Amino acid sequence: MSEGATSTRRRGEPWVWFVVCSIVYGGIGWWLLSRDLIFPDAMSRVANAYYVLFSRDPHLAAIGFVWNPLPSLATLPLLVFSPWFPALASLGAAGTIVSALCGGGCVAVMAVMLRDLGVTSAWTRNVLTGLFAIQALVVLSSAVGASEAMLMLTCSYTALFLLRWLQQRDPWFLVHVGTGLGLAYLTRYEAGAAAVAVVLLVFVVGVVRAPQQRWAYGVNDAAFAGLPFAAAALGWAVTSKVIVGTWFATFTSQYGNSAQVTSGQASIESVTGSGLDHRLFYLAEQLVHVAPLAVPLTLVTLVVALVRRDTAPLAGVAVFGAVLAFDDLTFALGSSFGWIRLQMAAIPLGLLAMGYLIGVARRRWWAVLLVVALAATTPLGWQAEATPRWGREEALAREVAQAGQYAMQRRVAADLDALSPIDGSIITDVAYSFPVFLASSHPHSYVVTTDRDFAAALADPHAAGVTYALLASPQNAPSDAVEQAYPGLFENGGGVATLAGQWQDARGTTWRLYRFT
Repeated sequence: MSEGATSTRRRGEPWVWFVVCSIVYGGIGWWLLSRDLIFPDAMSRVANAYYVLFSRDPHLAAIGFVWNPLPSLATLPLLVFSPWFPALASLGAAGTIVSALCGGGCVAVMAVMLRDLGVTSAWTRNVLTGLFAIQALVVLSSAVGASEAMLMLTCSYTALFLLRWLQQRDPWFLVHVGTGLGLAYLTRYEAGAAAVAVVLLVFVVGVVRAPQQRWAYGVNDAAFAGLPFAAAALGWAVTSKVIVGTWFATFTSQYGNSAQVTSGQASIESVTGSGLDHRLFYLAEQLVHVAPLAVPLTLVTLVVALVRRDTAPLAGVAVFGAVLAFDDLTFALGSSFGWIRLQMAAIPLGLLAMGYLIGVARRRWWAVLLVVALAATTPLGWQAEATPRWGREEALAREVAQAGQYAMQRRVAADLDALSPIDGSIITDVAYSFPVFLASSHPHSYVVTTDRDFAAALADPHAAGVTYALLASPQNAPSDAVEQAYPGLFENGGGVATLAGQWQDARGTTWRLYRFT
């Protein structure tokens, strides 16, 4: 085969991986959705975008400021078609389409990075890429609509151009690095750790490489890499402060991560243990199942890179290593749920270390040994996903599906639609009732927390034309704004309303509709 044909084939490999993986992940995602195996985090991102288009008070700020906006923004073009294809909203299928595309994109970028790291054998490169594509966390995060798939894509994009800058020293690559970091931060907050690590690495390398005026070169390179991220982070924080009065709602809001972890602490500790030693042991268990080769191969890679005075492998370590370290540190400190999906960054971290060692050694037996090792450990991730101790979120999703929770919530929506309610006649806190809202054929019937007149309607329902209140039991909705405004409302009407309807699934999850008296 001619050199030109070989080059064309290599350029086409990533696109093949992107198309095939996107289709496969999307198909798996649809299969899961059709069986109500739905992850609430994923569906809530779709809901945030849905409020922007279809609530009583459609406006861009309805997307919310507790979670980063990019996963929700990406579903907006798809949700435009939800009146004709209701599953895009009611099942959260719009999020699944986005995550499948992101997962396919991440696999494609990994294939390119393996080639750039020196894995010249097409057979070795494609086998490694395929093994990455079938890792349990990669498949599930890409199929269920979770934001991890988008985070891994933006981090992979960042790592790719950081690698190329370390290899070729073209400052234009740093523009891509900064863009990737900015997009990653608008996806998930742990990208901030990657930004710190990357900017520090770029600064140090810039100083060492500079022929003269070392500090100026270092600062200039760091600015290229860091300013787009700083603009994204500062812009998001300032917008949040102006609109909702707080810089970082995820830490201060009653619906934010900090509040959720606090309310769920007892449940978390019942599985993971309460002390630092128990949490570290739990993290080690997860990591051993998700990517047992990641840490040892990364350590070997760093030693080899030090001996060779090669900075190339630092790209993956700075990006994915920082994300992994941040997620593990927050859980160790008791500020995270410790879901197994938060170990996902270990998978590309280990793959890139493996690719670098294969490229450096250039020995077929060494490549075969590492490929066999990766293949042999891949089933561990699937075992962890199926084990409730480590795959807690996945076990809960199976339990909820078997109990018929989402089917029950769709029934709630249908029954309320059958009442032919007028616009704004049902008030509810969509931090918890978003599945009902997404399934409703008459979303304008609801006054929801993203509406700018929600507080006024809650304070005086009669004046606002509100007839009903929809809410879940306090144990399932600990910060429900309607229940907090009218204590005892769920239990007995709180002296202001009478029971108009009740729904319950096989787990005892209960929704009640009250009519204001």
